[in-house]
Amino acid sequence: MTMLAPEIRFELLAVAIVLLLVAVFVLRRLVRRRMADRAMRDPQTGAYTAGFIQEVYEAELRRAERTGVPFSLALVALRDDGGSGKPLPSDAPVAAAQWLRESLRGSDYIGRLDEHRFALVLPETWEEDARIVLARIDGSFHYEAKSNGGKEHWLTCSVGVATWTPENPDVWAGAAKQLEAALRAPKQHSSSTLSPNRT
Repeated sequence: MTMLAPEIRFELLAVAIVLLLVAVFVLRRLVRRRMADRAMRDPQTGAYTAGFIQEVYEAELRRAERTGVPFSLALVALRDDGGSGKPLPSDAPVAAAQWLRESLRGSDYIGRLDEHRFALVLPETWEEDARIVLARIDGSFHYEAKSNGGKEHWLTCSVGVATWTPENPDVWAGAAKQLEAALRAPKQHSSSTLSPNRT
């Protein structure tokens, strides 16, 4: 076997050190990304956290003020369709988050505000377009409740929506006001179904 010259060994060692540093750097970035994703995602539903959705809302607000292109915000509240006042099944938020993902566009943001409320940020969406998008979720849907012995369960989604305009910049307050009015109104069943094998 031939021995490597000291210069070649030094160069190989330098290359190995550089490759090791690159690997460590890439691994650290991957870990940071995963940690950031966990910090901005609700672990139960996979929707964005309340803090992150607020950041998205504020970023959209700044963009709308800068460009004049509106965006829409929807606030969604879950309630038992029968109006029985009983607590919702424990898997209701998971089913609702999935229902929202299936009903909205890929560019929309879904955030979980609390146990039974969600916020939806619809970028670059005018009022007419927002109402078309949200017509798919403003009503009832049913799913197979795993926590309820596999029985079919109906949930009602009440929705309040508001669109940014220069005359109406406080979109969050507008959507909250509409949601409260929607929660007081009686709801009708719709034929929406969440596939049981996806819950």
